[in-house]
Amino acid sequence: MREILLQCAKVLWDFARVNQILVKSEVMIVLGNDDPRSAEHAAELYLEGWAPLVLISGKEGTGTKGKLPNNSTEAEVFCDIMTARGVPRDKIILEMQATNTGENIQYSQRLLNQMGIAPKSVLVVTKSLMELRAVLTFQKQWHDSSKVHLCVSSPPLSLLEYPSPHVGTLDDVIEYLLVHFEKFTLYAQCGHQAPVEIPPHVQRAYSILLAQKHQLQ
Repeated sequence: MREILLQCAKVLWDFARVNQILVKSEVMIVLGNDDPRSAEHAAELYLEGWAPLVLISGKEGTGTKGKLPNNSTEAEVFCDIMTARGVPRDKIILEMQATNTGENIQYSQRLLNQMGIAPKSVLVVTKSLMELRAVLTFQKQWHDSSKVHLCVSSPPLSLLEYPSPHVGTLDDVIEYLLVHFEKFTLYAQCGHQAPVEIPPHVQRAYSILLAQKHQLQ
């Protein structure tokens, strides 16, 4: 039965990712979170030349509250990781007030506007199971999002590769996948992100996993 549940979890994992082909963008927006691999991935993308300017957004969120060193923000922690990997500090802008994905998008656009920057193409970097939600949130929270070419990228990890000391065990990740999946509907209903059609096989996998998740423990 555990193997079936892992298959169901993989269905949810695959649904949460968009696996876009990258194109060069004017600005890279890095969404702060609890997984430093996001910052490492963003640094790689910058050094490969996918965007000439980086904006890192994040104060603290559910996964980082009370866990950041020396009262740092997510943006500062990610900045340290990226500069250590060779990204020039003068190419990084910090937005240090956002506490959720919607604010990440809203505050990033506001800060760029204050600097006179109105990008027509944006590369958003997030953690591995947040790609689709990042797209849907951008569509709802970025003013005139239909006029912007959006790419989303994250560390190319599988479900079994994702667990780490920062994000938890495989069971922790699967528990989060269930919560994460529910937000596709709840956040669309409250206007936080754009709606998305959920295929029947994905809904079925969620229902099976929710009913039997105790067997994963």
